Amino acid sequence: MGRQADTYKKLFDDVRAGRVKALYFLHGPEEFMKREFLRELSTAVLPAGDRTFNIDVLHGDEFEAHAFDDRVQAFPLFATRRLVVLRNFDALSTSEREYVTARASALPDGLVLVVESGIEKLETVAHKKMAEVAAKNGVVVACAPLDESETMERVLARLRREEYKIDPDALDLLIESVGTALIDLSNEVEKILLAAKETRHVTRELVESVVGKYRTVTLFSVLDAAGSSAPATLLPRLATLLESGEEPVFIVSMLLRRVVSLMEVQRVLAERGRAVSNDGALANAIAATQSPFMAGKLREQAARIKPALLESLLANLRWADLRLKTTSLDARCVIEEALLAAHAGKTLATTALPA
Repeated sequence: MGRQADTYKKLFDDVRAGRVKALYFLHGPEEFMKREFLRELSTAVLPAGDRTFNIDVLHGDEFEAHAFDDRVQAFPLFATRRLVVLRNFDALSTSEREYVTARASALPDGLVLVVESGIEKLETVAHKKMAEVAAKNGVVVACAPLDESETMERVLARLRREEYKIDPDALDLLIESVGTALIDLSNEVEKILLAAKETRHVTRELVESVVGKYRTVTLFSVLDAAGSSAPATLLPRLATLLESGEEPVFIVSMLLRRVVSLMEVQRVLAERGRAVSNDGALANAIAATQSPFMAGKLREQAARIKPALLESLLANLRWADLRLKTTSLDARCVIEEALLAAHAGKTLATTALPA
């Protein structure tokens, strides 16, 4: 189990065992795990019949000090505890953050306060102070995303609990089409569970129908063309995908994932040769997929691409990812530049990017 998964496991295990603290400061971008924790916490703090009048959720962009005080100071109604959640601590003004932090340092008996922030690195004085207070009086949790393997395991665990079977190529299509953000995957899995309710068997065709054939086919066409097709073929496919509303950062992350998978396939083929001559053996030998169907597709594409081109694509897509996240340049131009440079054998530097 990964380090981040261990962090979440301890947090959930403590709450389920009744070890509830008075203050929690949750910070970071992993929204799904925050929501799951709040669900667990509300169950632990309040029996179902006590929740209606004893849970308050406040939002930083609508913050009013007197309303916050009212909620914090209120007595539990027909219960022994209350739960108050303040979302988006980052939207508060400096004085409001100081106000909340001061109140959090001396909470009344019977109150459980959760302060949520989307900031991963605590760089402001107010965020650091809130972390200090929470560490002293409760728990500070950095809610970072799970890595890809941990995310996949959570998805598979959910399907197993519900007694659904998913084909390996269906799982591949889901990840390639939706990405590895847990909150996005969770939303699609909910739809898939409903669609497969009768058969409890998730096939590639079912995933395609739920996610949307247009999206899956178009994204796959871009991934398949990356590195192995002329720019005249690849760039129009990329333009179609962007014009359909796909997020540029998501497209780049999927392209990076495919490039890494192709590099793995080339390495395994070079090292094991005839031992992975069939697609089933190759699927068992690589981390990229467990599906013989997908392994065959990766084998075919890997055979068409020179290793040097993959190295250039890897470097240039990382360059594009950094630019998309740190500049306001046109996203389509950034991605196209990365791909065209790779086809020309040019590697773009990821340092000293202009603002």
